[in-house]
Amino acid sequence: MDENVLKADRILIEKVKEALIKNGFSCEVFETKEEAKDFLVKKIGKGKTVGFGGTMSLKELGVIEEISKNNKIFTHKPEMSLEERRKVWINALTSNFYIASPQAITRDGKLIFVDGTGNRTAAINWGPEELILIAGKNKITKDEEEGLWRSRNISAIRNNIRLGKNNPCVKTGKCEDCSSRDRICNILTVLWKKPKIANITVILINEELGY
Repeated sequence: MDENVLKADRILIEKVKEALIKNGFSCEVFETKEEAKDFLVKKIGKGKTVGFGGTMSLKELGVIEEISKNNKIFTHKPEMSLEERRKVWINALTSNFYIASPQAITRDGKLIFVDGTGNRTAAINWGPEELILIAGKNKITKDEEEGLWRSRNISAIRNNIRLGKNNPCVKTGKCEDCSSRDRICNILTVLWKKPKIANITVILINEELGY
């Protein structure tokens, strides 16, 4: 990639970091996925409980497997029944760490999450001792309106395809605000500022990551 583009991206990420800190969040910036992965593994350490929100960003980092070697993790699997998933989600709510990824981060430091069942947004709102939220530079948006558009028209559609959902957006390529029972856009959470008693670290990576 052109050096000037990389430099411009880095300047943008630093501005977003400043905005996040102004809004009360902690923030770490890394140039590569590998650096971010190393930071995460060291930060969590050993003997902890760790919940994971469903996120392609984490899978692309390859960090779940590494963390699971020395910690007890809570993450649902496709073959689980709804009751089994509920148990996993409840345990994740009371974990030492909860790791997830927003669909968008605005330039003024707001974090946008759109969910289908609400297990991830529940953990983001309340419960775990510490939240770690990961995002690549592709998730930075101009403002809240663009962030919501991205969440519904990019992230949601790609996740619908990944999950094999036959929702209208898969066919039309844009959010149809459908009434499908399989719809995965049911809940919106926006962190404008850090909640008062929450402990939240945002990790920004100067590479594209996830949806």
